[in-house]
Amino acid sequence: MFGDMLRDLRIRAMLTQEELAALSGVSERQIREIESGRVPVPRAGTVRMLAGALNLSPDDRAAFQHAAQGDAGRPPAPEQLPADVDGFTGRAEALRALDAAASAVVAVSGPAGVGKTSLAVHWSHLAAPRFPDGRLYVDLRGFSRHDAMEPAEVVRGFLDALGVPLDRVPSGLTAQVALYRSHTAGRALLVVLDNARDAEQVLPLLPAGPAARTIVTSRRRLTALVAETGATALTLDVPDLPEAVELLGRRLGPGTTRTRRGDAVAAIAAACGRLPLALALVGARAQLTGFPPDAIATELRNPRGRIAALEIDVVFSWSYDALSRDAARLFRLLGLVAGADIALASAAALAGRALPEVRRTLAELTDASMVVEHAPGRYRMHDLLHAYAAERVRAEESEAARQEALTRLLDHYTHTAYHAELVLNPVRAPIPMALGAPVDGAEPKPVLDLAAAVRWLKAEYAVLLTTLRQAEDEGMHRHAWQLSWALDTFLNDERRWHDEGAAWAVALRAATAMTDRPAAAHAHRFLSAVHGRLDRFEEAHAHMREALRLSLAAGDRAGEAENRFVLSYVYWLQGDGEHALDQAGRSLSLFTEIDDPYWAGKAALAVGWYLSELGSLQDALPYHLQALELQRRAGDRPNELVTIDTLGLLHQRLGDPMSAIPLFRRGLLLAGPTDHQALRAQLLGHLGDASEAVGDPETAREHWREAYEIFRDLGHPHAADLRRKLQA
Repeated sequence: MFGDMLRDLRIRAMLTQEELAALSGVSERQIREIESGRVPVPRAGTVRMLAGALNLSPDDRAAFQHAAQGDAGRPPAPEQLPADVDGFTGRAEALRALDAAASAVVAVSGPAGVGKTSLAVHWSHLAAPRFPDGRLYVDLRGFSRHDAMEPAEVVRGFLDALGVPLDRVPSGLTAQVALYRSHTAGRALLVVLDNARDAEQVLPLLPAGPAARTIVTSRRRLTALVAETGATALTLDVPDLPEAVELLGRRLGPGTTRTRRGDAVAAIAAACGRLPLALALVGARAQLTGFPPDAIATELRNPRGRIAALEIDVVFSWSYDALSRDAARLFRLLGLVAGADIALASAAALAGRALPEVRRTLAELTDASMVVEHAPGRYRMHDLLHAYAAERVRAEESEAARQEALTRLLDHYTHTAYHAELVLNPVRAPIPMALGAPVDGAEPKPVLDLAAAVRWLKAEYAVLLTTLRQAEDEGMHRHAWQLSWALDTFLNDERRWHDEGAAWAVALRAATAMTDRPAAAHAHRFLSAVHGRLDRFEEAHAHMREALRLSLAAGDRAGEAENRFVLSYVYWLQGDGEHALDQAGRSLSLFTEIDDPYWAGKAALAVGWYLSELGSLQDALPYHLQALELQRRAGDRPNELVTIDTLGLLHQRLGDPMSAIPLFRRGLLLAGPTDHQALRAQLLGHLGDASEAVGDPETAREHWREAYEIFRDLGHPHAADLRRKLQA
């Protein structure tokens, strides 16, 4: 290229552009343009002046003249880019990533309508001066209803754009690609391969040489392309809400977002899921119809009508139709999911398929940008794609098939949450509404220990809360009640009492729909406890009155006893120890009358604990001993451990740590090395306290350290208290 040779010779002559301009009489600006290739080859007189100013040898002068003649015969640099996007907004981070990309290829992926083409074209116009040898562009139609473009067709078009005569183009693809690469080698060329189907379609179209850059856009992630070429992968997500509002505001007209209509514009952007294609279609619709933003916002409020109103189902269908049979089925079944995301195991239950098979299917959906793996093993989809999936599942799956899939998913969630609850709270009374066996394909996730239970519940609790509301909406009331029960301990431990109350409110409505009075009384009972924790004592007592009314009307003495047991707790939260003690005593009497050693043991412990907290330490002792006897009779090992621990603490408070130590040791023997880890750690910590009290700090530290390690591994908040003791 003539400009390259001019630059090299000028540098060899140790001249700046300014100095060469002064010596030759050619303007400095023209020299810059010649060297960058942005102007046609200069006239022969200009070439002679430049050659004279460079003081070239005869050989260099001949080569210089030859380069000028060669460039004079070269066709102009190709310029195939579409027009830049009018009013392009945002995407600053993605534009910076394209600027900073060190690789020759950048693969931009993302779902349909997210703005991949707009980004690529806009950046290409901004970066055009960096590529003076031209800009090639092609829409590969990878997801169009029309046939995708074959590499041979594209290469032939590129060769034509590069000025290769028809009679010099070979017939075979391999030879065409070789010729294409020979013509792009050494050129500062930008190639935009838009809407690619896969790596196989793209690889033959990559130019040669380090000066060239290729931007590939696709709904798939093109993992194979990244692996083979070292391409930079850039995943494009929807813009944030302010960017989306700005984009839509530009289309609706100046000042739209700054008036009282701004709230309607924000509502439209949110209803569109911030998807740029949807925003563009809404803007066009508003311009064509003249509808004001608030009218359009109202139209888009209904999720089921949103796809039709935005008229983007055709675009989504191109991606959907390209999926394999299994991937298309899983995609539409995901339209049944109410939660914001779904885990791999839950997706397997939804589909009723084995985990490895579903993992492969989700990988296909991810590659097609139909879902996003936003965290390892967790998947979500864009709101509009979710709405499209919901349309497809209603259109293509029978009501029976939809019900079966939803039952598998709810069984998966309910059984897994139930087993997590048993690990989290082994002293809890059995669930009143027993679970049957899960349906085939539900495959509840194994929950083997406390750490696994907490980890699963923390990952899923938001999805579970949404799911139990969905169960209520679908009339699956038994699932809704059982799932509310299974979430109670976790939500209480996490102090998510508003969520706990919302869950039990769903359970109450479910019990009412099933006309199950004991289940309704149970829900009122737990709502009373939740309102007590929230210091809403008027509501707490109202729920308890209703729970007692239902139990008494049914002649359910066990239910009445449980209600009075919880009522004692509400009174205690209220600061009324005397009424708390009275209700616990009445509960104990009722459980004794009906000969329920399990609940009588819990009530006896409650009476003893209230007495000790009210200062009647000696009076509390016999109730603790009564609780132990009842718990042994009931075979209630977890609550027996709690009572042993509480009794040991009572002896310490009575100033008798020597009597507490054998109790704590006995509890540790009963707990065993692997079972009831949280209770075991609690006993170890209290044994350390008693050892310190009898003047044995070394033994105390050993017990504290062991307790700390267990609590630390469980992620339990007590770990911090023990760490402070060890540091002191």
